[in-house]
Amino acid sequence: MRNMRSLVLAALLGGAAVLSGCSGENTEATADSGGSSSSAVTTTTIDFMSTYVGTDLAAQWFKSVFDQFKKDHGDTITVNVEDVPGEQNYVDKFKLLLSTEELPDVGIPAQNLLDMAVEAKVAVDLTPYMDANPELKAQFTDESLAANTYDGKVYGLPNYTSKIGYFYNKSLFEKAGISAPATTWDEFFEQLKKLKEAGITPLSLDTADTGWITSLWFNAMIGSSDSGAEFMNTKYPTDYNRPEVVQAFGNIQNMLQNYTTTDAVGAKYDNAATHFLNGETAMIANGTWMIGNFSDETKSIPGLADQIGVALFPEGTLFETPQKGYFIMAKDKAKQDAAFEFIKALVSNESQEQNLMLTGQLPLSPQVKISEEAAAKYPLLTDLEEQSQSAKHVIQYYQKIWYNNVCVELSNIYPALALGDMTPEEAAQRLTETAQQN
Repeated sequence: MRNMRSLVLAALLGGAAVLSGCSGENTEATADSGGSSSSAVTTTTIDFMSTYVGTDLAAQWFKSVFDQFKKDHGDTITVNVEDVPGEQNYVDKFKLLLSTEELPDVGIPAQNLLDMAVEAKVAVDLTPYMDANPELKAQFTDESLAANTYDGKVYGLPNYTSKIGYFYNKSLFEKAGISAPATTWDEFFEQLKKLKEAGITPLSLDTADTGWITSLWFNAMIGSSDSGAEFMNTKYPTDYNRPEVVQAFGNIQNMLQNYTTTDAVGAKYDNAATHFLNGETAMIANGTWMIGNFSDETKSIPGLADQIGVALFPEGTLFETPQKGYFIMAKDKAKQDAAFEFIKALVSNESQEQNLMLTGQLPLSPQVKISEEAAAKYPLLTDLEEQSQSAKHVIQYYQKIWYNNVCVELSNIYPALALGDMTPEEAAQRLTETAQQN
């Protein structure tokens, strides 16, 4: 993941009409050249909450898919889009709507929302649709379908895969006398010291909205051993009182107190990312979807793309997580059918190709290859792909395997650690108590 546009977007993208009716359908007469009514067109309206807005990395991709869907299906399907900027804002709103059952017709891949929808029995079984669309089914790997299957039924369809390491600024490394990324955590912390001594801020970190960037470092530290990797691949753990977790919290405390920007505590993702894109910090943990920003001079300093390298986390640690997908919560069949058509557009091979070219996001479909054009545009993508072949510890990240309230609690723990108001041991116990509330 990362962000329900109301009809404002629909108007901007071509003026989709608001259609009403308890079944989600509306029949309109169409006029012939003489002005008389000649035929009836049945339209179905579906509601979609979206985080793909503003500075979100996928905003341009979504606009492209939305425009094409309107051209292809605008006579029969209207999509009302409501913007909810920020993934955590979306999650919070979704949970509120779930309690009232006033849900959008389509849900997005964000944290563990699909799990919540299936548990609440509001998600629609997509297996019949998949069986009726064998060409679509062929786009998905067994692993991706397994991640979206509950009791033998498919409920979600993803459109990308994620491999996550970290990016570093080669020019800043060189100024600090660092020739290559660290292979061990001890070496990593020595590099932080060297960068700081050279007057360079080593890390972009954040603490708001579950502290996405900080949490990647936190998870990578936990998962950099065999036992830690097993823990980071365990769904919904309830005991965080483990040596790997306590040690990782201690390292995060050190990083927040000594090796990041002065605004990191309380910062959102955008703040932390901007520091790196401005060449103000030497490293940032993030997914391949960020690669497109390095060459976008409306978001980064000129020439930044040429300065950036990518690396696995120390101890050969890599995030590779089967993604949860888009899912349907519409209550009547007409809306469900329309919603499935919309999801097909979001996950199509063409959509994945666009996402790759616009953002550097890795396609999920085995039918979509990294083209020579994409490889030339995003050399970091092929670099990470090559490095991933030698990864020693392949793990999932917290938003996919931890309870949502545990993820949210990190936003309280990180500032407390930074301010010295909590010890690493107390932080691990806090996560344990939070998990056991579920």
